[in-house]
Amino acid sequence: MSTIKEISIRCAVCGIESKQAILTSYSLFGESDLDFRPAPMLRSTMKYWLMECPNCGYVVKNLRIWPCAAKETLRHIYSGVDASLPFFAHAFHKRALYCEHVRDATGALRAYLCAAWACDDAEDEIHAMAMRLKCLELAQKKLHCCRRSKWRKHMQLIADLLRRTQNISALRNMDTNDRRLDYMTRELLIYQKALAEKHDFSAHNRAEIDLEPFDDFNERKSSDGPDPSYELETDLAQALSVHPEDRTEALERLDFLRPHELNLPYHAYDAVLRQHRGLPVSTDNPYDVEDIATVVNSEFLDMMETFAVPHSMARERVTLQNKTCMAILYQLYTSPYLDQEWKNYANAQERLYLMRIDDLFSDDSYLVGLIECKIQGEKCFLGQRNHFRRHPRRLLRRISGRTVYRRHQFRHVLRL
Repeated sequence: MSTIKEISIRCAVCGIESKQAILTSYSLFGESDLDFRPAPMLRSTMKYWLMECPNCGYVVKNLRIWPCAAKETLRHIYSGVDASLPFFAHAFHKRALYCEHVRDATGALRAYLCAAWACDDAEDEIHAMAMRLKCLELAQKKLHCCRRSKWRKHMQLIADLLRRTQNISALRNMDTNDRRLDYMTRELLIYQKALAEKHDFSAHNRAEIDLEPFDDFNERKSSDGPDPSYELETDLAQALSVHPEDRTEALERLDFLRPHELNLPYHAYDAVLRQHRGLPVSTDNPYDVEDIATVVNSEFLDMMETFAVPHSMARERVTLQNKTCMAILYQLYTSPYLDQEWKNYANAQERLYLMRIDDLFSDDSYLVGLIECKIQGEKCFLGQRNHFRRHPRRLLRRISGRTVYRRHQFRHVLRL
């Protein structure tokens, strides 16, 4: 149970006395959220955590405390407050701007975080994300100048901020094998990554994680849980396999890890290969990429591009999966069903795959290089590409011998 007391207090800036409510006692039951927001009984008292002078607008924990700035400076600082913020978020935003001005990074970080909580209570998702982005920026700066115990707490907070701001790629890149991580921090990171892969960006409580009890020697306790990011990368690569059994197994795991909508390009890829039944690819029998083109996304294109073969790779190392992915990419980038948005994303207008798709399974039918025109632009490039298609062995022989056809106009672009 929380106890509130009303007192009269004089503002240190303007000298005007006002009545303020202060929190004299509170009860705390239950675990906090993943971003350290306290349990409901304490979080309901957020409006009493700061005092605001009704005359000059000075915001601080105690109005008797003198600020480290003049009255005019405070007025200039507070002019940067977003007027469209929810009511209870105004005071925290003022406090955050003041702390930033006096270079109190810890105070500003906490104030922005509290402002985000106030926006959550008001169901203002746009401003909540803006406050979290500011908090994330400060937390990442603090990460490089704090002790190990504080470093771990900042890692836990950064993981939640990345997930709540829908920055999945940065969260995936967080290293769960860092030796500075303790048992609890690593388990929290793994849980955050699992939620992000499911596209769950809502608030979650620490009680949801089944942590094993530990004593004072918790530093010796090790976490051996699998990292969802590593599993996801393996499953995505396996979902592009040329073996139906491997694709089926990978797709089942992907549908378990995250929403089915995110895996639609990989299901379409599986359907295309099953429909083709391993027959040689030719101009008369191409892959039917229409279904893939309607569900393609950036992750799918990036994963397919990892199987593109650079011109310097030895012929013996080119696998059937490389050839299959490159043939489908070639047909996607030249397909009228693929939106121009994705062609621009892949830069497909300036560089196209030079392949012999008429005989995909022959020894010399693999990507021999990505060639860009440096002088005459796209028209010149497309004309030379058609010439190369008429003389594929000549082009292969020249590139394997480290010479480029019309060297003064073209160059190789390696894709590793």
